[in-house]
Amino acid sequence: MLTFIFAVNIILNSSFYSSNNNFDFSGMDQFWKIVKTLESNREPSKSDWEQLFSTPGYTILTSGEFNKQFFIDNFRLVFKPSKRKELEESLKNKKYLHHLNHYIKVRDNKNLIKDQQKLLERNNFNNIAIDRTIEFLPQNNVYEYPPVSFLIFESNGRGSSPIIVDVAASIEWDFISFLSHEFHHWYRNRQLQFSYTDIAFEDQDIIKIFSMIEAEGIADMVDKKDWFTKPNSAISEYARGFIRDVGKTPAVIVSMDEVLNQIYKDPKQKKNLAKRLYYLLPQKGHTTGYFMASLILEKFSKSKLVMCVGNPFEFILLYNKAAKMSAGRYPSFSDESIKLISEFSSKYIIN
Repeated sequence: MLTFIFAVNIILNSSFYSSNNNFDFSGMDQFWKIVKTLESNREPSKSDWEQLFSTPGYTILTSGEFNKQFFIDNFRLVFKPSKRKELEESLKNKKYLHHLNHYIKVRDNKNLIKDQQKLLERNNFNNIAIDRTIEFLPQNNVYEYPPVSFLIFESNGRGSSPIIVDVAASIEWDFISFLSHEFHHWYRNRQLQFSYTDIAFEDQDIIKIFSMIEAEGIADMVDKKDWFTKPNSAISEYARGFIRDVGKTPAVIVSMDEVLNQIYKDPKQKKNLAKRLYYLLPQKGHTTGYFMASLILEKFSKSKLVMCVGNPFEFILLYNKAAKMSAGRYPSFSDESIKLISEFSSKYIIN
C-alpha cells in the first residue's frame, strides 16, 4: 500500500512540475551562487561568470543589448560590501541609476525574490496564459509552450526566444498578462505569412514597421482590453498613458498616410521616409495597432482579425475597410497608400 501511494505521488509530482518544463531558472541559480560569493567579499571565478552568461536568458541579453562586463561591474558594485563607497559614487553620478536601484532592491529583498522564484517554479501559469493567448491566434490548440528564462537584469522583460522575465520585476506585474502577451508574439512569429529573408533591402524598414503595428496591435488585445472598461483609479499610470495614446491615433494615421503617400510617389526615399514613419508612432506601434485591431473587431469579427496574424499588410488593408465603414468617424488611408501596401502584399505574402 505504501509503495502504491509513493508511486502515485511520484506520478502526480512529475506531472505537476512537467507543466512548467518550458520555464528555465538556470540563470537565477547561477545568479544566487555569484551573489553569495560577492556578499562574502570574494570574487566569483571566471568559470562562475562564464556559467552565468551561458544560461539561455543571459546568452540572449549579452548577444547584443548588454555586454558581459556591464553585469560583472554592476553586480560587484551592489553585492560586494567592499564596493559600497564606489556604489554611492555611481548612484550620485546617476550612471546606470535605473539598473543599480533595481539590483539594490534585489539585494535588500532576497527572501521575497526567492519566494517569488518558488511561486513561479511551482505553479502552472502556462495554461492560463495559453487560454488568453489562443483567443487571438488562428489555431485552436498549441502543442508546444514557449521557452521562458527567469533571471535578474532590469525591471522589465523581453519578448525574445526564450522570453526573458526579471524575477524581481515580476512581483510588481500582472504576470499572467505579460506572459500571455509575449506568448502571442512567440506563436505569431512562427506562423508569419511572409519571410523576412525575401524582403528587398530598400523595403525592410517599412515592412518592419507594418509588422510591428500588426504584431503589437493584436497581442495587445490579449492583455490590455480590460483597461478601457475600468475606472482610472483602478489601473496603472502606464495603462492611463496607453489609453491616452490610443485616443491620439486618428491624428497619427493621418500623418502616416502623408508619409506613405510620399513613399508611393518617390520610392527612392523609402529608407529616409521609413524613419519618419517610425517616429510618428507612439509606444513603438502598440497604441496605433491596438486602435486598428479594435476597429477591425468592431466592424468585422474576431475571426477576421486573427486571420491577419502574421500578415501586416492584410491587417492594415482590413483596418482601412473598417474605417471606410465608419462614415468618416475614423480616418482611412488614401488610394495611393493602399496601392503601396497592396504592392507589398502581392510581392511578399507567401501563397
